Amino acid sequence: MTKKSFDLETFYRHTMSQELARKNPALSQYAMNVYGQQIAMVNVALKLVDDPEEREQLELLKELLMEVGRSLWIAQASELTNLGLALGTPIKEASLKGRK
Repeated sequence: MTKKSFDLETFYRHTMSQELARKNPALSQYAMNVYGQQIAMVNVALKLVDDPEEREQLELLKELLMEVGRSLWIAQASELTNLGLALGTPIKEASLKGRK
């Protein structure tokens, strides 16, 4: 029985992106979103605004940008990406445990 090959470069890319997302969870708001820059601007505005009504409107705007931006990104993604999204197959998180 042959041992499954291990692609170290892919592994490192996965673990680096996972670590970056752990250190800065807000980055996931911009990932795969054509409105990522606009969402970042809304996040900045949220840091500057004190009025609860304005904050509520900005939060709603952010939610809408995230929803529409991701759907537009998906529409532009490859067939394989869309197939994977449609199937919803879970992906194991990369881990260094047990590797030498």
